[in-house]
Amino acid sequence: MPENRPTNRLTQLRTRLSHGLLGFDAWLNDGLYNGGRSFGEGYGRFAEKIQRRFRVTGVKRFVLDLASEGVTLGLAGGVVMLTLAQSAFNQTSENWLKAPDLAVTFLDRYGTEVGRRGIKHDDSLRIDEFPDILIKALISTEDRRFYEHWGIDPIGTLRAVTVNARGGGHVQGGSSLTQQLAKNLFLSNERSLERKINEAFLALWLECHLTKNEILKLYLDRAYMGGGTFGASAAADYYFGKSLKDITLPEAAMLAGLFKAPTKYAPHVNLPAARARAADVLHNMVEAGYLTEGQIQSALRNPATPVTRSRDISADYYLDWAFNEIKKLVDEGKLKKERVLVVKTPLDLAIQKRADQAVENVLRQFGDAFDVEQAALVTMDPDGAVRAMVGGADYGQSQFNRATDALRQPGSSFKPYVYAAALATGQWRPESKVVDRPVCIGNWCPANYGRSFAGTVPLWVAVAKSINTIPVQFSIAMGKQLGETHDARAAKLGRAKIIELSHKMGITSNLVDSVSLPIGSAEVTV
Repeated sequence: MPENRPTNRLTQLRTRLSHGLLGFDAWLNDGLYNGGRSFGEGYGRFAEKIQRRFRVTGVKRFVLDLASEGVTLGLAGGVVMLTLAQSAFNQTSENWLKAPDLAVTFLDRYGTEVGRRGIKHDDSLRIDEFPDILIKALISTEDRRFYEHWGIDPIGTLRAVTVNARGGGHVQGGSSLTQQLAKNLFLSNERSLERKINEAFLALWLECHLTKNEILKLYLDRAYMGGGTFGASAAADYYFGKSLKDITLPEAAMLAGLFKAPTKYAPHVNLPAARARAADVLHNMVEAGYLTEGQIQSALRNPATPVTRSRDISADYYLDWAFNEIKKLVDEGKLKKERVLVVKTPLDLAIQKRADQAVENVLRQFGDAFDVEQAALVTMDPDGAVRAMVGGADYGQSQFNRATDALRQPGSSFKPYVYAAALATGQWRPESKVVDRPVCIGNWCPANYGRSFAGTVPLWVAVAKSINTIPVQFSIAMGKQLGETHDARAAKLGRAKIIELSHKMGITSNLVDSVSLPIGSAEVTV
């Protein structure tokens, strides 16, 4: 028994220590729980007092919730607007107003002047020297709330939409004068949502940097007025042979009618249309309160008559394209700092006249049968010199150049690029034998026009007969030259070589790769 006493004491000590730790743990847990509960109850009473003080009900709560949602949406909208605005503000620079605009005088292949593009500044008149009747005619027709809005006029846009809906077409425009100036100064005529967004932001930017009279003067000085003229002063001299300060009411109405559609309503091109447009402007002046019905009767009875100018052959699509090419050279710095240029082109007016007649005749004979309203044509020398260009049926109705900007499937006219890529490999020659036979890539199996196959023929015959299967076979064969054995993967490699060569030969369109690319399915410009 004496030997066990130390062991019993050690056990008793451990037991007491264990009970002591358990008691401490219980005390700590109880303290934390009671302290947390007390703190929670205290914070609840405090929060309730605060909430009572700021609690609102009824109409006040509705207004507060509405304001809160408005602030949230406003902040989100602001972020979106700033993001969209970046593209527009990138168009501006510190010297945007002082930098001279590009002005180009174009000559044909024989050195004869055929037209002008760009703006040659004429700041000879101050805004207070512009005829009051011209300014009133412009504002009443283009932007009646010009002095009231901040660059964008929602009321005017809504009115234009309403009038156009009633008229069944495009009767009034919805863009303010400031928006039109923004487009003239910084943007192109491209019809896209991005351009309209940039136009709106730039209009607001102009309103922040210029006064209303400065905006109005810039617009009057730089707007295209038809006949190769820019600005009201140059237009008055071109159409009426007089200073702008001396124009009459009928002449002011005719000039004001040119701002939105200068080519369509140019008096030397279509005098009846120009006079009808001038009559609309006079009635707009009455509606806007600038004139009375009695004051416009004399102008309606005696419309303006322009000085005699022969209507030359139109090469507007050609000159637009040439001007864009010049602008690219300027942007690349290849013309140094020259901004006023005289450029000789390969344009041949005799060929241009024939091209215009050809498009007109084709549309008149076959337009209705094929449900086609537009056509495009480009005439080139083998060395690449462009002799003539037609971008549409009527430049006055649409300035969109279908020869340079519209994308169409070229069909069999693309096949020479495929044959050029094949010949470049060195494996084939024009007299090489090729086999016109069925070929498939996956589930796609091209067929020839006659639904038959010619068998073995020389390569030059395949070109002449525009056989469909041979270009597809070449795409596969060129891929296999690179080591690929599977037909579909080999065809993809072959098409990559065709696309590469096509771009080297001058095609600028983004050729979309597909199994049918070798027979002309990828869209390109004329």
